[in-house]
Amino acid sequence: MKEPFLPLHQLQAFHAAARHLSFSRAAQELNVLGPAIGRQVALLEEDLSVRLFLRTKPRLTLTEEGAFLARITADGFGALQDGLMQLRQRSLPAPIVVNAAIGFTSFYLLPRMADFQERHPEIEVQIVTRDQDPDYDPAACDIVVTFGPAGLSGSPSAMIIPERLVAICAPSVLADTRPLTREALCRERLLHMTGDNHFDDWSRFFEGCDAEAAKPPRHDRFHSFMVYSRAIQNGMGIGLGWRPFVDDMLDAGLLTLASSHECKTNRGYYCSLTRRGMAKPDASLVLNWLCRTESSAEGTTS
Repeated sequence: MKEPFLPLHQLQAFHAAARHLSFSRAAQELNVLGPAIGRQVALLEEDLSVRLFLRTKPRLTLTEEGAFLARITADGFGALQDGLMQLRQRSLPAPIVVNAAIGFTSFYLLPRMADFQERHPEIEVQIVTRDQDPDYDPAACDIVVTFGPAGLSGSPSAMIIPERLVAICAPSVLADTRPLTREALCRERLLHMTGDNHFDDWSRFFEGCDAEAAKPPRHDRFHSFMVYSRAIQNGMGIGLGWRPFVDDMLDAGLLTLASSHECKTNRGYYCSLTRRGMAKPDASLVLNWLCRTESSAEGTTS
């Protein structure tokens, strides 16, 4: 049996008229002449053998049958619009998903994203901060940024920046403007990070001299990098910062160096491709841009 003809143009005209309760406003929306909407609705009424509108003034009135059809067309056109949108999204290239800590994202990655978007407007980068979602599956991303002596084991990796620790504080914290020696610095109020990677940062900083940091009281210990950074900026004490993360604040005078000593370690921030990212050429491009390499073959290790 042949399927009945679906009067799509008539339904579209009715749908617009039912929403506006006006043939003329429906015609403006569909960019046709006003009488065309009335003719399409009349043809639909003839086909269905029902009246859909009462031609009242100043606005049309839906009949009971018209209100019933209006609900059907609203659902139908809505579902059609959603389906078309999903198909359009499928045709777009998938974004490159970067998983990084919120401190690295805030102080290093985001300030540089405009440069990448200007160079590669055709590539969408989505950033996921694992601090906010610790259960996020790294396999669901293309690039993982980690801190340590190397990147992810077994993955193509490259160093983004090496670790360079400097003692920083708000300008109001130091009694005079001269940086302190490390021996003098250890007698000041020192703020500590307590995360697995950073609990012994002050020990690293004082290594090689006769000073060492005292065990901090509970209120001078911070687990969140963002809270730790804000405590330093607010003048609660002297903390450790990472260059180039703090360079802008130093240049702006929001922070000052509490000591001229800079501690360089064998650690750093590394960018690694996941198995999913290895299958995407654009992911390698993002990695090389982030690590300032010229090609995917330079500066990578496995």
